[in-house]
Amino acid sequence: MSILVSDIFRRAAIVLNDDEYVRWTQDELFLWLNDAAGEIVIRRPAARSITSDLPLIEGPLQHLPEGGIQLLDVVRNKPGRPIGRIKRLLLDAQFPDWYDLPTSRTKAIKHYSFEDVAPTQFYVYPPAKAGMVVEGQYSEAPPAVSDPADMLDLDRAFVGPLVSYILYRALAKDSEYANGALSAAHFQAFNEALVAQNQVSALETGKAGSA
Repeated sequence: MSILVSDIFRRAAIVLNDDEYVRWTQDELFLWLNDAAGEIVIRRPAARSITSDLPLIEGPLQHLPEGGIQLLDVVRNKPGRPIGRIKRLLLDAQFPDWYDLPTSRTKAIKHYSFEDVAPTQFYVYPPAKAGMVVEGQYSEAPPAVSDPADMLDLDRAFVGPLVSYILYRALAKDSEYANGALSAAHFQAFNEALVAQNQVSALETGKAGSA
């Protein structure tokens, strides 16, 4: 479910006591809101997941489309069989020459490997032929908003963190209304809200896995 931008701004304006957007203009708030949305997806990649066909290039190493933030899953060949995740170190240990396997023999991708240190790239086994397509899931920041009537493509569960981030940036601005202590408190609230949501998400995932 998307969030109406004017609803986020109204909540921030109430706290800032700036209903007419005089001390902090809406142009500023748009910048901070779009920044906040991107920060949320970086910290919570599943906050905005995209399922899309991913064309592969020749070889084992593949990259997300422009704008992709983090790979979440490589689901299946298009068309064809599912693809399983495997640790790259395991492949390296068992088949040290697998990177150089001839792509002419590749009929389908069997496995993919992904490391958190390189969130926008992944390896496929066997190495892909150019033009092969897989179905993948990855995170992407929502489209930037620029009008109070726009809908921000994030779940309403993120209203609180979005407002906290705007307040953090507003009160950190070098002006007569700056308040470093309050700014830091709102940034801490932003971070703690996302940490709490991560913990809830992990708990729910664990329960689903044990069911």
